[in-house]
Amino acid sequence: MSPDVRRPIDRLLLFFALALMAVGMVWVFSASAFKNHSAAATFLVNQLVGGFVGVAIMLALSQTDLLVIKENPRALQVLYVLILLLLVAVFFFPAKNHAHRWMRYGRASLQPSELFKPLAVLITAWWMVRHRDVWNKGRESVPKLVTLFAIMVVPLALILREPDFGTTFLILSVVLLVTFLGGAASWIFAVAAPALGAVGFAFVWFEPYRRARVLSFLNPEADPLGKGHQALQSLIAVGNGGITGVGLGASMQKLNYLPEAHTDFIYAVISEEAGLIGSVLVLALFVGILWRGYRVARRVRDSFLKLCAMGFTLLLVLQALMNLSVVLSLAPNKGIPLPFISYGTSSLVASLASLGLLLAISKEASE
Repeated sequence: MSPDVRRPIDRLLLFFALALMAVGMVWVFSASAFKNHSAAATFLVNQLVGGFVGVAIMLALSQTDLLVIKENPRALQVLYVLILLLLVAVFFFPAKNHAHRWMRYGRASLQPSELFKPLAVLITAWWMVRHRDVWNKGRESVPKLVTLFAIMVVPLALILREPDFGTTFLILSVVLLVTFLGGAASWIFAVAAPALGAVGFAFVWFEPYRRARVLSFLNPEADPLGKGHQALQSLIAVGNGGITGVGLGASMQKLNYLPEAHTDFIYAVISEEAGLIGSVLVLALFVGILWRGYRVARRVRDSFLKLCAMGFTLLLVLQALMNLSVVLSLAPNKGIPLPFISYGTSSLVASLASLGLLLAISKEASE
C-alpha cells in the first residue's frame, strides 16, 4: 500500500496497551509502597520515565515504513551488531542476584536482552521472506534454516550465559513460530523439536538452580520456606483476592511475604487487591492485543509485514502467558516480566517498541 493511502494506526490496539501500562503504573506504586513511600515514589518515577521514553519510541516507530527494511536490511545488520556488542559489554558490569543482565550507570540501567526481542522478530521475518522460494524444496531449505539458526545462536548464547533462560526460551519460541508461519516444512520441526527439547532439558537438569526450580514447581509444599516459598505465596495472594479483592494498597502478601512483588509477581498483587474481576480485566486486555494483532496480520497484504505482525503479537502475548503461568503455578519460575505492567524500564521500552512496530504495520492493513 502506498504511503499516500495508508490508514491510521489501530487505535484499539493502542488503547489496550496503554490501559495495561496505566494498570502497571498503579500497581508498581502499590506493590512497592510497603517498603516506604519514598522508595515507592522512586519506583514509580523510574517507571514513568521508562514509560515516557517508551511512548516516544513507540510513536516514532509507528510512523516508520517497514517495507524499506524489507528492501534494504542494512538497518537490521547495524542493530544486530550493536546489540551483540551490548550483550558482550553487560558482562563487564557488576552482577545482580548472580546474573549479568543489566548495564548500570548511576540510577540508569539497560537490559540488552530486552532490545533483542523485537529485532529477532524482524530478522526472522525478513529471512523467511527473502528465501521463501526454497521452503517447499525439501532438503534444499535446510542450509538456509541452519544459517538463520547461526545468526540467532550467538546472541541467544550470550543471553543464556547471563544467565537468563526465560528470555532465551521466549525468543527461541517466537523465532521458531515465525519460521513455521513463514513456510518452513513441518518435518523440520518434527526433527528440531525433540533435539531442542533434549538440549533444554540438559540445560535445566545439569544446572543446580534451574533443576531446583523445576523440582520445587512439581512439589512446592516440600520446601515451603525455601524453594517453594515464592510459588505458594503467589497462590495465597491470588486466593486472598476473592471476587472483588481486598482493596488497592491492602495486599498482605506484598509485605515481604511475596518476593519480587513489583516485578515478576505483580499479577499476584493485582489479583489480591483487585480480585478476580481485576485479574480477568487484565487478562482481557492481553486478549484484546492478541485479537487486534491477529486482525492486523490477517488484513495486511505484504508477506514480510504479515510475518512481522504475527511475530510482534506472539512476542507480547507469549511473554504474558509465560508470566501468568508462573504466577498461577502452572510453570516453573523463569524470571519473565509481565509486558507493560511489571516494573522494569528496559522491559517496558521493549514492549512499547514492539507495539510501535505493530502499529506501523496496522497502517498497511486493508479494510
